[in-house]
Amino acid sequence: MDNLRFCYEQMRRVLGDDMEPFESVRLVERYRQFWKPLKVKIFLLAESHVFTTDQDRAIDIPLIPGLPDYPRDYAKFVYCLGYGESALTKCLAHPLQDGTPQFWKIFFSCMRLVNSNADFASILKSGTKLDERVANKIRLLKTLQNNGVWLVDASISALYDGGKKPNGSVMSKAIRTSWLNYTKNIVEQAHPKHVIVIGKGVARDVEADLRKMTSGSYTVIAQPNAHLSSEEHLNNFRAYYSLCNA
Repeated sequence: MDNLRFCYEQMRRVLGDDMEPFESVRLVERYRQFWKPLKVKIFLLAESHVFTTDQDRAIDIPLIPGLPDYPRDYAKFVYCLGYGESALTKCLAHPLQDGTPQFWKIFFSCMRLVNSNADFASILKSGTKLDERVANKIRLLKTLQNNGVWLVDASISALYDGGKKPNGSVMSKAIRTSWLNYTKNIVEQAHPKHVIVIGKGVARDVEADLRKMTSGSYTVIAQPNAHLSSEEHLNNFRAYYSLCNA
């Protein structure tokens, strides 16, 4: 964790003392490492998770059968099964609105060819009951892990807090600081077959390095919440499948 702490301190010079607590950054890293494949084939490089407070981390994730050593503290991160699932935590302090179903759609698309939004029903609240949905999510995460697909954020610290984010120059500097002091090395060590950059903003800050590191073996796909037509989003989901199953 020494490198993680060092990177955090460098980022604090950019984001200030109001940045996310280090304990939350460390918790998110634990979630990442829990789902890291033995051999990374496809590296999903996103922007950041969502700001997780000390109070958020106090929310308990129940013991989940079949997942020994799984973190028990809540984080606003897609790898945390309690994120977006208040019925799982059964905690009054659970945020009223949380979760990133769009990233679950990305995960699903990496393993299944999607023909319409209806195909996502098994991992969405609108399509399943809690126990079935959580079981489906666990099965999907294990499939991603077994197939070498891993999600890591360019920024180790949250850049979004209650819908607010830093201005463009600060955001870019924070991502670059995290990238150069931590995440770039994670990509190099993983030596993936291909990197999928989620978001053109992230690509802007890391693409020059990625081009050299991967010999051009990377693809940039728009954020899943980008203002695109439904057909364009569907084509992006299909692109994930093609890249992850090449």
